[in-house]
Amino acid sequence: MRHSQFRYLASAYGLSGQYDRPTKHSIPMQASTALHPGGGRGSDRVSNFKSEGFLSFDEAYVEVGGSYDEENDKHAIYASAVVEGLNVGDVLTADRVVARMYLYAPGENNDSSEHTWDITGSHYDNLCIAGHKVEVKLATLVFHEHDTYTKVAESHHKAKSDDWLLGSKLGGLKASELKDLENEYSALRGMSKMVAEWKKTNGRPKDRGSYFFSPVNNLDMEKQTGKTELEQYGSIICIPKFGVIRLAELVIHPHTRHLNMVHVQMCSSGSGGGGGVGTSTGGSRPPTGP
Repeated sequence: MRHSQFRYLASAYGLSGQYDRPTKHSIPMQASTALHPGGGRGSDRVSNFKSEGFLSFDEAYVEVGGSYDEENDKHAIYASAVVEGLNVGDVLTADRVVARMYLYAPGENNDSSEHTWDITGSHYDNLCIAGHKVEVKLATLVFHEHDTYTKVAESHHKAKSDDWLLGSKLGGLKASELKDLENEYSALRGMSKMVAEWKKTNGRPKDRGSYFFSPVNNLDMEKQTGKTELEQYGSIICIPKFGVIRLAELVIHPHTRHLNMVHVQMCSSGSGGGGGVGTSTGGSRPPTGP
């Protein structure tokens, strides 16, 4: 056994939710696990789950792991979450949703390099939204090429990654149109401020401390389904008299990344939200100075 001051961080989760209307109901986390700071492995599995006819799935299974790769002097960390037979309110269904995240952190003899991450392998199988089949291909290559925090921060500072910012596709709307959309879909309230901030290209800080992206911002549903009553802005899909669905939200911090594949927010016939199929990875060593 190798002793190290490095602390591993990884978690994976299936689904959970909280609904206030038409009845108040909380759905505890289904299938979840977290990695011990010293590394090792964790897993969990839940089968045949159904909650008051709103959220159900056939199988949800998760796994995390972390260990030292002596040959390459790296700490290797991974997290995966899979949900099969997913059904959310008969509005979002999928045969399979997979979130996968990998991280390499420099070993004890390498203080000069950063953590590197990858989300390759994350995907949706037979995803349907409001009865429309949607083929989704995550832009994993884009984030593979921005696999360190420094690369992400530099790209944002130079406004080169704006197409992938969460909510950036709402930037094509006029201010009045975006306000109307927020009024219609309460789940979007506050997005106008975020969009206004994203639009600033001058005077951007070199380091924001955190970044919100979506590798599904390249999705164009109208090309696949033709014009429908749905409104789609990259990874954000607005469904009349139901609410908002967000796909593949990726949050990046200096030492951690979080990927959440499904986020459903009801704001019409019901109120509340749920989702998941998420992973997080990270790690750090204690400071050596005072």
